[in-house]
Amino acid sequence: MEKFYRTVRQKFGVEKEQIKEEMKDEITEELRQEFAQEISYIEAQMKEYEQFVAEVNHMLSKMRKERVRAGGNGDKQIKMDEFDQDLEPLKNKLQELEESMQKRLDEQKAYS
Repeated sequence: MEKFYRTVRQKFGVEKEQIKEEMKDEITEELRQEFAQEISYIEAQMKEYEQFVAEVNHMLSKMRKERVRAGGNGDKQIKMDEFDQDLEPLKNKLQELEESMQKRLDEQKAYS
């Protein structure tokens, strides 16, 4: 590698550090362009996930309030089976999110 830099300096009068900086800038820009789409996709998926978590937290809060109204003393246990119907939309959203991320991962492996 040193021989390459020496040859370039002799032929073109360009300093080693200048070449390194130019290569670094060029590679950084190429990587930024290459991964910009991936980064935006991941950010969008994270926003979907955050929304999903917020919906789950809201549902759990409603369930706690209903349990307090129904029993008050906490002796009654709410079974998850009773809430399967309410949880179904959230399960579907999570499944879609997982499938989308898996598809994206498979596409990336295919390009590699």
